[in-house]
Amino acid sequence: MVIYTTDAIVLNNRKYSDSSLICNLYSKDYGKLSIIAKGVRKVKNLNGAILQPLNHINLVYYFKSKRNIQTYKEASIIKKYDDISKNYNKILISSVILDMINYSSIEDNPCDIIFRLTNKTLDKINSSESTNIFYYFIFFNIQLLIYLGYKPLIKRCYKCSKTLDNASFNDKSGQLECTSCCSSNIKLNANSIQLINKFFNTHIDKINTHFNLDNGTLNNIKKYFFHYILHHITNMKKSKAYINFNKKYDSI
Repeated sequence: MVIYTTDAIVLNNRKYSDSSLICNLYSKDYGKLSIIAKGVRKVKNLNGAILQPLNHINLVYYFKSKRNIQTYKEASIIKKYDDISKNYNKILISSVILDMINYSSIEDNPCDIIFRLTNKTLDKINSSESTNIFYYFIFFNIQLLIYLGYKPLIKRCYKCSKTLDNASFNDKSGQLECTSCCSSNIKLNANSIQLINKFFNTHIDKINTHFNLDNGTLNNIKKYFFHYILHHITNMKKSKAYINFNKKYDSI
């Protein structure tokens, strides 16, 4: 048994026995991992507060290769997103982001870029006006898909390679196709396609000054990414938070 130390984001936790927690985390150095923290739910134990979802922590744990769940030793908080906890929409979107990391990641497969992307997105959501947080969510969707190897094809029809003006999402191919090749209720007009391309080419620090979307366009873009992600990252179908968050856009 060896001791490992790493920065990590707490994705979720659940009660175990009378006084313990089992936590899923996404770590900078080791990717997704699960730990058991014994006794942390006791009244006088402060570690339970450290191991709450959204906390960015420095984690020390005992590692044993034959175990699926490692053993917690200690941790300290690096960053706590206080402003997120005060706003319902910020809590909702941040919880969905954590679930996206949880269900799209596998253990022992670290990706420093995804770790930094998650931290940076949560930083922006924490500090931004509530009207801008959906833009950061779309940005996160796009960048996560790119780093996982599922970059959306936006410029040309997947079937005939025609330059896309108006497009429909094909559930079978999982891609956008022109209106001649596909007709579905998941549609993007020329303006939405241009805006998605703009998201591809905009740094996260410029998001709040480069976008001003009406609700209809914003909802259509979110609806497209919802179906795209469910098609390509099938584990997301297990996420109740992700499904419930997107239900209202799927019915539009």
